[in-house]
Amino acid sequence: MASVAPEREPMEPGSDPRARRRAVAGRIALGAGALCCLVLSAALAMLAVDVSRQSGALRAGDVRYAVAPTDPALWRADSLLPLGVESRLLGIDDDVAFRQAVRALRLADLGSLSASVSDPEVAIRQNEAQARLEAVVADDADPERRSAAAGFLGVLGLARLVSEVENREALLSATLASLRLAIALDPSNDDAKYNLEQAYQRGRGLRLTEASGGENPTPGGTGSSGAGAGQPGSGY
Repeated sequence: MASVAPEREPMEPGSDPRARRRAVAGRIALGAGALCCLVLSAALAMLAVDVSRQSGALRAGDVRYAVAPTDPALWRADSLLPLGVESRLLGIDDDVAFRQAVRALRLADLGSLSASVSDPEVAIRQNEAQARLEAVVADDADPERRSAAAGFLGVLGLARLVSEVENREALLSATLASLRLAIALDPSNDDAKYNLEQAYQRGRGLRLTEASGGENPTPGGTGSSGAGAGQPGSGY
């Protein structure tokens, strides 16, 4: 006679190990999702604060620049989030870079003919201005800003033609190229057109000086005016 297998007792609800694991995993996923939502909400709140601060810093920096151009904190705001996320979101990196380049040019004190490039501090400030302006010309997407930066490079070159006595042909060539580029990028850039004429005058004076075998400490001669003349850099 065949034996009958004993019937298994029904398992208590929730006593299945796999069901318990699924339940635990579900609770963990739910908690992780809630935590992610909380972190995301906090990040968005901080981003909103950073955006507001940076927008205000740009406007406030423009106002303060007129009275305190040496302030190192111009156009900067304390950020809650790292990596300058708010600047990229606002698309103001180019705006800030251009402002900093113009500031560097102003701090180079091009209007002082007594400033000698043999002074390390003067050379450092002029080199910083040149590097910042060249970066704007190379990287900025706005042709008008690129034109302005190229024009300022021309202003810097005109000022250096007054104070430097070496490699002046190369300096004049670079100055002319910068001013021509400024006009090509923005044909309405009248300052660049004016300074280009000044550069041509300096070039003629330089060639005459070299042909006579002498030195002309004030290239352009008397009667010249505008950027690169008695007050180089006055075109910005």
